[in-house]
Amino acid sequence: MKRFTIFTFLGLVWLPLATAAETPLTTEIVPDSDWIVRWEGKPLCVYHFGSDKKKPYIRELHTLQGQNILRDSPEDHLHHHALMYGIRVNGVNFWEEVGGYGLEKPVETLGEQGGVDRRGTPRAMFRQRLTWVGAEPGAKPLVNELRTLTLTVDATAREVALVWRSRFEPAAGVDRVRLEGANYHGLGMRFLKELDPLAVHWVGGEKPDLSNSRQDVRAARWGAVIFDQPEHPATVVLAGSPLNRGAPSHFFSMLTPFAYLSATQNLDQAPLEYAAGESWTLTHLVLLYPEPKSPEAIDQRVGTWVDSQNRRSRIRPAQTN
Repeated sequence: MKRFTIFTFLGLVWLPLATAAETPLTTEIVPDSDWIVRWEGKPLCVYHFGSDKKKPYIRELHTLQGQNILRDSPEDHLHHHALMYGIRVNGVNFWEEVGGYGLEKPVETLGEQGGVDRRGTPRAMFRQRLTWVGAEPGAKPLVNELRTLTLTVDATAREVALVWRSRFEPAAGVDRVRLEGANYHGLGMRFLKELDPLAVHWVGGEKPDLSNSRQDVRAARWGAVIFDQPEHPATVVLAGSPLNRGAPSHFFSMLTPFAYLSATQNLDQAPLEYAAGESWTLTHLVLLYPEPKSPEAIDQRVGTWVDSQNRRSRIRPAQTN
């Protein structure tokens, strides 16, 4: 057995896990550029944190059949970085990269690991510290973030699962932060151009009316987009933890001029504030399958994850959400 270190906000936790040689899931860090997860030697997930972009994000996410579903920095919206998280903090825009925008700057990579968990499920984990700061010269940090990405593969279910967990706190010298945003600000994803006309949205078991360029925002446990194409069908699911403040998440759905899905905290209607010394955590689950999934199957799978989140809350110390 191999022992490795998981870094937390408060210290170190040592966990014994099997070696990466026992699973076809492997990982690699390209310094100052990418964290790459491979399945049977082929790219499965690429997390990009190079200095050429304004925020770290998931650049590629592949099904176990090898199909990437994400589109990065299209010409119409260069700031749409595939699967990314952004909001406004104290008036600084960390979503759109326009005048006065903010930077989510990596300051320390804490480590990565590929192997299996105690249940034998192939798992890869990556942790990174970031600081959120305005782009203008001399701008002071507003928020510190500890970001943890955990990717698991269930080959029997043909499932790729990504848990994106971020713990935040006001930066040193900041008395209070105010979190705001548009109705789509949160954890959002843009899809390949060829997938846009095939997208079918579901939110919490209901199919929103997105005809005639309508947009839809509603509270639910999950949102999903199904691409039922003959050669490479796929289903992507986005869910929010019940422990997130303001849960359940509000899901923004759109079909035209392009397909989009994001999980939000409804910050356009109810901004959040945190004082110095407080911290808050946001956790989301992304699921990807190489076939169409029914709303019933999605709800059952997300329900299992939600139950696990609730169990974790009963054994962990209380914290500000």
